[in-house]
Amino acid sequence: MLPKLQEFCPPKVKLLAQGQIIAASLVDYLQRHPEIEERCAQNKNVSFFTTGDTVDFNNHGTLFYGTKVQATHIVI
Repeated sequence: MLPKLQEFCPPKVKLLAQGQIIAASLVDYLQRHPEIEERCAQNKNVSFFTTGDTVDFNNHGTLFYGTKVQATHIVI
């Protein structure tokens, strides 16, 4: 998708994919705060919440995690 968006930008404008930037930032943060991993690994349960469609979220989440995902719909 990024190459398609770049087609509509002036030549001097460079678009950046945020995924790699955010992932690198998260790795850095977690390396500086090992207590986060300790807190997250205590009960080894994962809960998913979405404000969107749960069926869509569950389908995409299952593809991403490789195991069945069951989200709870919330209203904020």
